[in-house]
Amino acid sequence: MNPQIRNPMERMYRRTFYNHFENEPILYGRSYTWLCYEVKIKRGCSNLIWDTGVFRGPVLPKLQSNHRQEVDPETHCHAERCFLSWFCDDILSPNTNYQVTWYTSWSPCPECAREVAEFLARHSNVKLTIFTARLYHFWNTDYQEGLCSLSQEGASVKIMSYKDFVSCWKNFVYSDDEPFKPWKGLKTNFRLLKTMLREILQ
Repeated sequence: MNPQIRNPMERMYRRTFYNHFENEPILYGRSYTWLCYEVKIKRGCSNLIWDTGVFRGPVLPKLQSNHRQEVDPETHCHAERCFLSWFCDDILSPNTNYQVTWYTSWSPCPECAREVAEFLARHSNVKLTIFTARLYHFWNTDYQEGLCSLSQEGASVKIMSYKDFVSCWKNFVYSDDEPFKPWKGLKTNFRLLKTMLREILQ
C-alpha cells in the first residue's frame, strides 16, 4: 500500500505506557496514539501467534484543535493506516485466516474507522478485535458513526479492562519483569467508558 511506512517497533517503555494508556475519559496533552497489535493465524484448530509489535503516530499541530491527527513523522500516516499498510504489504495472504488484536491508546478517528471497516469488508479472512484505553471525541457523531461502521463490518470494539492492561503490559512493554501498577480510578473509568461505548454501538 505504501512502501515508505516504517516497520513497527517491538515494544514501548514503561513511562510511555503509563502516560499514553491512562484511561481517564477526558485527557489532554497526549501527542501520540499508540497501537499495539497481535496477529494470529489459524492452523487447524489452533490460532498461532504470527507477529506482534507497536505502531505510533505524532499529532500534526496545525490540525490538533479540530481532529486527532496522529501520524507517522515521515509518512504522515495515522497509526491504524500504518498497520494496514504494513499488514497488507508484508503479511496478508488470501489463503490464510487471521485473528488480529489491537490495543490502542485512543479509539480511531472517523476516517481511519471507515478505512478499516472497508478493509474488513474486502477481507473476510481477517477478524479484528480492538481494545481501546479511551474513546476519542466520544460526543462527536462522526466519531460515533466511525465506531459503528467498524462494528457493522464485524470488528469487536471493546474498552480495555484491568486484565487487558496487564496483558498489554506483559506483551508490549519493556517491563523488566516489573508488574503492572494500576492507577487510581482505572476500574471506575473502565466502567464509565464501557457504558459510553455500549450506548454508541447499540
